[in-house]
Parts: sequence; structure tokens; C-alpha cells
Amino acid sequence: MNALIYLATAVLCAVYAVRAWVGGPRERTRRSFAVLGFIASLTFGSFGLYLATGSPGFRYVHAGTGTFLPPAILLFLDRLLGRGGLQGHDSAATPWVGRSWVAAAAAVSLFYLLDGIFFGLDSHSSPGELLLAMLVQAGFGLCLWRLWQAHESTHQHVEKVRLRYLLGLLTAAAFFSAIEQLLRWLGRADVTAGIMDWGLLDRSVLLQGAIPPVGVVLATLFLYFLHQVVELSRLLDLHEIFARIFTLAVMSLVLVGIDALTVIQRDALDQYPTHGAFQVFLASALFLSVYDPLRRRIEALAGEWFNRPGRRLEVTLIEVDRALSRVITLDSLGDQLLGRLYASGRAPLASLYLWDPQRGTFHLSMHRGLVEQPLMPTIAGTPFADAFRAGQPAYLRAELERALRRRDAGHEEAASRLRTLDAMDADLTLSIRSGDLVLGWLNLKAEAWMDGFSKDEVRRLGETVDRVAILIENLSSFEQVKEQHRLAALGTMAAGLAHEIRNPLAGIKGAAQYLQDVANDADPDEVVDFAGVITQEVDRLGGVVTQFLDYARPLSIRAEPTDLGGLAARSLELVRRQGLPDTVAFELLAADDLPEIPVDPDKLHQVLLNLIQNAVQALDGPGHIRIEVAPARARRPQGSGPSRPAVELRVVDDGPGIAPADQEKLFIPFFTTRHDGTGLGLAISRRLVEAQGGELLVRSRPGQGATFVVQLPVPEVAEVAEVAER
Repeated sequence: MNALIYLATAVLCAVYAVRAWVGGPRERTRRSFAVLGFIASLTFGSFGLYLATGSPGFRYVHAGTGTFLPPAILLFLDRLLGRGGLQGHDSAATPWVGRSWVAAAAAVSLFYLLDGIFFGLDSHSSPGELLLAMLVQAGFGLCLWRLWQAHESTHQHVEKVRLRYLLGLLTAAAFFSAIEQLLRWLGRADVTAGIMDWGLLDRSVLLQGAIPPVGVVLATLFLYFLHQVVELSRLLDLHEIFARIFTLAVMSLVLVGIDALTVIQRDALDQYPTHGAFQVFLASALFLSVYDPLRRRIEALAGEWFNRPGRRLEVTLIEVDRALSRVITLDSLGDQLLGRLYASGRAPLASLYLWDPQRGTFHLSMHRGLVEQPLMPTIAGTPFADAFRAGQPAYLRAELERALRRRDAGHEEAASRLRTLDAMDADLTLSIRSGDLVLGWLNLKAEAWMDGFSKDEVRRLGETVDRVAILIENLSSFEQVKEQHRLAALGTMAAGLAHEIRNPLAGIKGAAQYLQDVANDADPDEVVDFAGVITQEVDRLGGVVTQFLDYARPLSIRAEPTDLGGLAARSLELVRRQGLPDTVAFELLAADDLPEIPVDPDKLHQVLLNLIQNAVQALDGPGHIRIEVAPARARRPQGSGPSRPAVELRVVDDGPGIAPADQEKLFIPFFTTRHDGTGLGLAISRRLVEAQGGELLVRSRPGQGATFVVQLPVPEVAEVAEVAER
């Protein structure tokens, strides 16, 4: 197993080296990392073969190549921390780079010469090997000193954190490697006799020494992080890697503990293998039963420790995914998606651009956060969205800058997209697509002290954006349905308006034609009567036009705290002064201690007058009208929570009631059941009530009267304060 670990590590280091070389053979940093990767591959691979075969020749290869690891690390750090490297400015190259290569070559040559003369090539340990290992550790110390210099000289938070990771990993790898080498050297007497006759497993364990290969695992992590620095200059990716490694390590320890319980009675298990197999089965079942909940809990803890920003974003996206099911408008989408992303602290600015088919461009639909510069309001689909149409899910500023810096293929397009990202003040742009159609994109800006967005964060954001794409498609379909209903309503209104205008015009035309025909010998009384008809019909026509304009013009609501009971009493008193029949009885029932609600009293007074007059006209003779003001419960918009306190104004009559078929049309403009009505009163009343956050409802059964209900919610404390400020 130890040999397999070393050999697998060697293959991994070789892969890193090849990828670095292929990615940019002309870049000095990539070339130096490729050299480091190949040397590490030879070092770990030769030691793995030594553990597998016991041949001292592989040990000599391991000792020789391992001596060049510190110079290779120094060379890479010199390229990385120098001009245009990690810190972005000139950093003095250490004079020890060239000297370390010369010293390593001299030490290896001397070791091969003296060890071959005095100990022989078949020896498995020697004092010279220990001295060579001490030289290697001194080289690691020089590398740590170089990293510490860079750490102290930089003032960028992200770079300091990255360099601290490098320091910690290299220190741990060097420390454990030194301990393993020392213990192997001290236990040399145990591994010198008959080593070639040992079994593969025994030889691999004994030649490794008392400590398992922890150093090679840490060294692999160190090289992997260097590879990430070369490829992406990412810090957050390492946070996620450490969080996963921590989770994996804890779960492995749990599994080891459970397995240990099954083999603690090894002698008994050897005698009764069936019992042993059954215990292993139970232990495995126990581990699998706790794996998922335990893993999620450990991942949450690891995210808080190693990757708190990423964990916070993950929790926010879970909340967004749940909230999207309740979104039915673009405004609520902005609150749930952009608002939550901004509130998470992970994105100081979030914006949404959507396709505008009328203009043929993408326009800024909404944004949340701090805008330091005006955002570009419209963006042409070409060339910015071309890669989105081709299937690319996102643009990352770091990747575009790297492509531009390396002059990769397509670097001109990268430069153009970077300029657009600057205009939108974004570091990450995620496409919102429906098949090949680009519906828009989501922009996120990263905190200045953060290292952008990691691969996992981009992937997770992409999953949420895919749900947003489906939602936007549904909202678009819903808006089309609303538009169809609006056009249908306009058609109904136009037909009603034409009818209301045609009748007065017919009367005016008939009266005028009669007067024209009898102009010479007309009876003066008849002239007066027909002139009155013309005046009456013109007044009626003017009333229709006035009501239509009242319905069509924008509303201006001036809310102020209002006593609804007092408002109802004043409205009822005004109706009584209009000379109503004595056969109509009125009653006002107002509850005590009703809260004052911020409404427009003039607009609400207009609604009450219209409802009371409609009730009087519905009676058409003796009857009883009751006005009630009482507390109630009102539903929240879109059913987003429990009901809220409200106050209801109810106008109740005991007239003939309203047919069910007519109740569905009552609030449609120009629908009326009276021969002299315009059909705009109730439509205007509902519009006035809804403009103040309330609802106008009707409850009626034929022969049992009708009840019109004005329901006004009691606002929260914050809403009252906002109204007071206005």
C-alpha cells in the first residue's frame, strides 16, 4: 500500500508537470513548475519502486533526485514572486537559486562517490544519506525563508493568505518527511538482512519506517496548490479543497474506529470467521446509516472553518432555490435572487440583464447593492453573448484576464468582454439560457478583499441560474397571458364605451333632426323639450367621458392616518343629505378601538359614496342598508405568509341580490345591470381600493341582498413610519 501511494503520487506530479508545460511552454513560471513536477515525480516514483522491489538502486535515484527538490522549489518561487508574478510587482530574486543547484549537484556527486566506495551500492542506509537528507532539509528551510520574505513584503490580503497556505503546507511536508527519514535511518539494522526475500507488503511497511507516508501526502497537496496558483491564481478553490479533505479525513477516522471494533478480538475472529464476517457487515451497515447526516454536518463545520464565504453563499443559494417557487413577478425575482445574494455579503453588487425583443438588445432590468459607477443600461447581444449562445455558461474576470495576459487564442474577444464587465461592474457573469436562446445574464461583483468566485461557487450559482431561466420563461408566458387578458378587457371596454356614446348620440341626432324638420312651424314647447333632450344627452355623454378619464388616468394616493369609523359616518351623513326616500333605513355599526390606517380619505370617501348609492339603487323601494366597520384578517400578497390584521368596511343591503353570473363581471368596465348606468363606478372603486393596498369584494345570493367589502390591511410598524415620513 505504501509503494502504491508513492507511485500514484509520482503519476500525479507528472500529470501536473505536463499540464503546466502544455498550457504555456513559453512562460517562465510554467516551465519552472514543470521542472519541479518532473523532479518530484522521479523522487516519489523511485522511492515507490524501492519499497516495492527492495533494490538499493532505486534508493540512490530517490536520494539524488530528492536533493534537487529545494532548488526546483526556489526556482519556481523566484519566477512566481518576481516580475508579473504572484505579487504583481518586481520582487528581488534570491541569489541562492543558482547556488542551490550547484550545491545540490556537488552533494549528489560526492554522495554517490563516497557511498559507493565505503558502503557499496547494495547498502540500504549510510551516514552519507543522512547528511544528504540534512542538506535537503536546509534547502527546504531556505524555501520557507523565501516565502516568509514575500509574505512580509506584500500588503494584499489575498496574497498574504495564499502565502500562509504555502508556508504551512511546505513546513508540514518538510517536517514529516524529515521525521520519516530519521526513523528509517535509526531503524536501518532491522531492514538489512534478507530484504529481497520478504513479501511485498512486509518489505513496503518495513522500508517505509515507523511512520506512514504522511510527508508525501502533504507534499502532493503543496504541489497541487502550486498548480492551482499557476493555472488559476485561485485561493477560494484551496479553501474548498481543505474543507473536503477535512470532511474526508473525519469520515475516514470514523470508519477506522468502527472497523477497529470488529477486529479487536482478532483471535476469536480467526477461529470463527462467520462471526467476523457478520460483525464486519453490521459495522458497515452502522457506518452507512450515519454517513449522510454526519457528512453534511461535518461539511457545514468544515465550511465555517475553512471556507466561510463559500458556506454563506451555499446557504443563501439554498434559500433562493426555495423562494423561487413563490416568485410570480420580476420585481419579486429581484428581491429573492438579487436581494438575497447582496444580503449574503458575498456580492456587494448584483445585477440582472434581460433580452428586450422590442429593441433587440439586453437591458438592465434590476440591480441590488452599491453602485459606484452608473451601470451600462443596454448591451448588444453581439459580440458579448456569442460565447453564451455557443454553450459557455459563464464569464470569469480572472479567466478573461489570464487569456488576455497570455495572448491566448481569442484574447481579443476576452479584452472586449472585459470592457463590458467593467461597464457592468461585474466579476462574474452567468448566462440565463433556454436551449440556444439567451434570455439574459446575472452579474455578480466580488468583494475587494476576496479572491473572486471559486469553481464550486460558479457551478452552484449556475444551478440556481438554470432554475431562474425556467422561471423567466414561465413569467414571460404569464405576461403574454396577462397581455391577452388586457387586450380582451380593452376590447370589452371599447365595446362598452362605444355603446355608452352611441345611445346619447342617437338621442342628440334624433332631436336635432326633428328640430330641423319642424324649424319653420315648430311648437315652442316642443323645441324646449327637444333642446332639453339634447342637453341631457350631452351631459350624459360628458359624464361617461369624465368617468372613463377617471378610470384611465394615473392615481395619486396621499395617505394619512384615518379613523375609518368616522369616515364611514361622514359618508353616510352626506348620502342622507341628498334627499333619499324615507322608506330606506340606514344603520352604522363601528367597532370600538379600531386602529387608524394610513389611507387617502378622499379616495376612500368616494368609494363609500359609490357603494352606498349602488345599495340604494339596488333596493328600488323600501329596505335596510347597514354599514359595518370591524376588525378582520387579510391574506398577504402572493400567499407569502400567515394572514395579517385588517379593518373591513362592509356595505350590506337586503335587496334582490346579484346573480352569480353577474358577480364575475361586476368590476369589468362598462358592465352594468341598470339601464342608466355606465358600468364604471365599481371598476373605479376597486382601482381606488387596490391602489391603497386593499381589496374590494362582493358576497351575494339571489333574493338575500348583497354585501360589498372594502378590506384594508393594518400596516406593520415599519410601514407606518415610512408613511409618516412621506
